[in-house]
This record gives sequence, structure tokens and C-alpha cells, in this order.
Amino acid sequence: MTYVKVWIGLVALTLVEAGLAWIRTAPTLMLALLLVLSLIKAALIAWWFMHLRTHRPKPLTVLIPMLFVFVGLLLSLLPDGIRAGAMR
Repeated sequence: MTYVKVWIGLVALTLVEAGLAWIRTAPTLMLALLLVLSLIKAALIAWWFMHLRTHRPKPLTVLIPMLFVFVGLLLSLLPDGIRAGAMR
């Protein structure tokens, strides 16, 4: 895999994310898809452009704690999202 292929993959994932805004999708499904796609994009960027694939210790020692941060941020913002949805 080359840098160009990774870049094309990132562009494709971004287009998929933008496409989700155009089609009518249930908000919870769209949020779940956007979170998964964003996580994949972040992993690709870290793996290829930040050269984590060549570092020791394994990159999973970096990525797994960040997953907990990611979930923690999501859970901390969830009450605001629920409240904002109820105000509509």
C-alpha cells in the first residue's frame, strides 16, 4: 500500500461521510456510521502518515487507550445531544 492509495482511501471515506448527509438516514444510524468511518480514517492517518506501522512497541498500545478517550468523549457529550434533540 502506498501513500497515494491511502490518500485515495481517505478521500473515498470522506465522500461516503458527505454522502450520508445527503441521504435520509436515521440519526442514530448516521452517527454510528460517521463514528466508525472517522475511527477508520484516524487509524489510517496514524498508521501510514505518522509512520506508526514501523514503530515499536506495537501501535495498538497507542490506539487502544485512544479508543477509551474516544468513547469517553462520546459519552460525555451524549447528554447534550439528547437534550438538543428533545428541544426540536
